[in-house]
Amino acid sequence: MADVVCGRYNDVLSDVTIVDCRYPYEFQGGHIKSAVNLFTKDDVSALLHRPVSGDKRHVLIFHCEFSSERGPKMYRFLRSQDRELYKDQYPALLFPEVYLLHGGYKAFYNKFKNLCDPDSYKPMLHEDHYIYVTSG
Repeated sequence: MADVVCGRYNDVLSDVTIVDCRYPYEFQGGHIKSAVNLFTKDDVSALLHRPVSGDKRHVLIFHCEFSSERGPKMYRFLRSQDRELYKDQYPALLFPEVYLLHGGYKAFYNKFKNLCDPDSYKPMLHEDHYIYVTSG
């Protein structure tokens, strides 16, 4: 992923969209440079209505905090919608190359802080945004 962010594949990729599926407060608290914050199904679905051009490949890379829930869910949603749109042209897809960032933003941030903007990490369960429920 660091190589993609640094442009080392620009000769073969026409475009890379890094899709950060975390909540806006997490994204604002730190994200991979050039990532877009798409955390709803409507946001992700809009990718399918955006023009894609060029002879090179357009790659989507999804992630969330750990890439264990929200990122994979949106990845599968996009693939399902893409498949539905192109069902009459099977096996064609608008985005044949869709990936999931292993370990999510947390793992990426721990290894490549310099490729994050701002250089910080705000977890989903951050005390400023998490509601604690107590019994009693």
